[in-house]
Amino acid sequence: MHLMIRTSLFILLLIMPLSAAANSLIPDLVLNYSDFSFVSAIAVGYKYVYFGTTHGIIRYDINREEWGDPLPGIDGRSDYQILEMKASFDDENVWVRSESGVYEYSETLRSWSLIGDMPEDNPSVRHLAPDAFYFAPWGYDYMPDGILVDDYGRRFPLTDIVDDSWANLWIGTWGLGAAWADEDGRRIELLTYGMLQKDLSAIYLDGSVLWMGGKTGESSRNGLTLFDWGSNQFEYIESVLDLRYIAENVNDIHSNGSDAFVATDDGVWVIDKSDKKIRERLSRRSGLPDNHVLTVLTDGELLIAGTEYGLGILNIYSDSAEQVARLLLPSETILCLEKAGDDLWIGTTRGAYRFDLKAGALGRLTAPEITQFGKILDLEYADDRMWVATEYELASIDLATAEVELYPEVVNFGGVNAVAVKDTIVAAATGAGLLLIHTGDQKYHRLFTVDDGLISNNINDLVFGESYLWLGTGEGLSRFWYTSPSL
Repeated sequence: MHLMIRTSLFILLLIMPLSAAANSLIPDLVLNYSDFSFVSAIAVGYKYVYFGTTHGIIRYDINREEWGDPLPGIDGRSDYQILEMKASFDDENVWVRSESGVYEYSETLRSWSLIGDMPEDNPSVRHLAPDAFYFAPWGYDYMPDGILVDDYGRRFPLTDIVDDSWANLWIGTWGLGAAWADEDGRRIELLTYGMLQKDLSAIYLDGSVLWMGGKTGESSRNGLTLFDWGSNQFEYIESVLDLRYIAENVNDIHSNGSDAFVATDDGVWVIDKSDKKIRERLSRRSGLPDNHVLTVLTDGELLIAGTEYGLGILNIYSDSAEQVARLLLPSETILCLEKAGDDLWIGTTRGAYRFDLKAGALGRLTAPEITQFGKILDLEYADDRMWVATEYELASIDLATAEVELYPEVVNFGGVNAVAVKDTIVAAATGAGLLLIHTGDQKYHRLFTVDDGLISNNINDLVFGESYLWLGTGEGLSRFWYTSPSL
């Protein structure tokens, strides 16, 4: 009997790792969003119409006229070319033919499986070629050969048109995402969903709205993506100047309540949050040390901008004709900023500084436990502690006692790009995935990667919400349910 028990335990131990590997995904732990503006195929079920894009499959609720959550990625991939797509009448299954094979999605299992061939066509769904009898949405012209052209001369071809036999024409575009038109009126209406560009460098949470931006990359559009995750709605603030389209990388975002401030490679955008428009562009002419702005912070009427060549502090609501800026650390490249009380903490490529905004005193961080002259990639103030993230380490400083605590577990994951803190949970954005460090009575850490559903292992920025942790990566946005009971 004892031999049988020991043998059973041994077999169980052998099976457990295999089972864990085969079922590593925790249900609803991660939901991913990306640039869904390039549509290559459309399928229609009873409840949803499905748009296959270069970075995932999105679905629109036909009766409610609202977007549902995107489908999980095929084989965990975030980019692929969808050549053909079909859906079952009950929305239980979606079939996709891609360059790597034919896949079937099960709504019940919420997973994909590789199959042999596509099912038969649904005779009630017809794919149409573009014709001359469509009317463009506001701000665009429609060309008879099926191309939308905007005021800046950018061209967006129609890629697929599906007649669902219910008087709806579902339209895919190459660059503007999904669209719809009534079969009789034929006025094209854009159905906005997803990111302006997939490579996210900066995330700022303002209430229930995520303000996001990043590198322009290959995107034909550039600017900010605003995502109200509560209502599952996206808005865009595109970068234009004097009727010219301008591509600029977004490096950081901050808000003082009425205005949002965006650090870019060519100055700071000042955005009126009431009308979602760029009201002003601050540059060296405005008093900034340099146009290459890497980080921004606001404090009352002060705008604090960290640039490639020093720190600038401006009173942006001054009544004087010219803005007068205070310049600090002109020989330093400023990477991050954080405020703790009256102190401004400044992270640079060669260590950290602390500046007393009231007294005007500047000092250098000399804690021997923290690398003195390395890059300070992020600073986070929480519960009277300052968290310092570098290329090689993560540390927290008790601002009351000056005690420094190191977290050596980050060494195995290539340092920390950004850090966020919520109660006893420390979230570290690394190049190897999301590292969660629990600092409560039972201390432990765990790394989450694409094997757990993340859209990418290389995380650039992150921010805690009430129930979700939002991750900005080079492939898009991941919503991580850190309060999941499964964790």
